[in-house]
Amino acid sequence: MSISVTNSLSLRLFYNRYASLAHGSTRNSQPTGTLSMADASALRNAVRRLQDYSFEDATKVQIQEKLKAFTDTMNNTLTSASKYGENDSSVKNAAAKLKKLNNQYSSELKKIGITIDKNGNMSLYENAAKNYSAEKFDNFFNKDSDYLKEIYDAAKKISRKVDVRI
Repeated sequence: MSISVTNSLSLRLFYNRYASLAHGSTRNSQPTGTLSMADASALRNAVRRLQDYSFEDATKVQIQEKLKAFTDTMNNTLTSASKYGENDSSVKNAAAKLKKLNNQYSSELKKIGITIDKNGNMSLYENAAKNYSAEKFDNFFNKDSDYLKEIYDAAKKISRKVDVRI
């Protein structure tokens, strides 16, 4: 499966010091451990930034860009953690937890323009920000979101267990 990663400001902020690993061509030459660490760290950053983000004060373009960066980060994390998890049961279990969470919350995610496939990967509606109110995004990505809390915990487990030398 090929994942298209955009060069957005949000994506670079999510990846922070691993920003060079947010792009497809750079990712291909990296060890699995490095990718898993970068992706899990980016997913944790994404959760925190989305919880603090004011969707109601943002433009539709900004909202769409944030959602795209989140879905790309989640898909990257699922891919790299699943691959790394072939040799590490803790990481494998954390990746399975992310997939389970996405499937468990698929109906809520669909209400904000994100669909989940059978493997737990996300797809964003092209016009999600235009079709849904900013209030829906604020409500879904708030600090009390069990979904985001559990994603953060699973990503934290991945980043704690990954050996970046691999």
